[in-house]
Amino acid sequence: MINRTRDGLDESPQKAPPVSILVVDDDSTKRFALKTILAPLRDNVVEASSGADALRQLLRQEFAVVLLDVRMPVMDGFETAQLIRQRPRSELTPIIFVTALDQADTDMGRGYDLGAVDFVFAPVVPAILRAKVAVFVELYRAQQELRRYRSRLEPSATRSPTTCGRRCSRSMG
Repeated sequence: MINRTRDGLDESPQKAPPVSILVVDDDSTKRFALKTILAPLRDNVVEASSGADALRQLLRQEFAVVLLDVRMPVMDGFETAQLIRQRPRSELTPIIFVTALDQADTDMGRGYDLGAVDFVFAPVVPAILRAKVAVFVELYRAQQELRRYRSRLEPSATRSPTTCGRRCSRSMG
């Protein structure tokens, strides 16, 4: 990112603020492994040990992406994804399902039907997982930047027609 300064351009890279990534798995060892794999991204990794816990986390804050285990007791990943999609605040949050390779055929069709954006197969290849998550983190940051930009423009857009209207009517009258 290049920033403008009074003297010109500042080409020093600006570190974007960390965003949150939700990791949902009933197995604490797998959550720890996923968190460790994602650590080089330097973002905030929030852990949830069940589908219900994930839904509580999603009520508390926004996430750039959700890594969701398919096979969990009580509420599996598919049911959790369906509930995530029913909530307006999280309906567009990207979900990457984590599943065993031997279950891929049956899980993938159902997962995509429920709004999954991707799948990661266990055993997880760290570089692949980081690359996939990084894409969604960058998309989230870009969306946040657009929201900030739009919110700065909206107040001036609402003032402009009134201001111009008065000025224009004076010069025409």
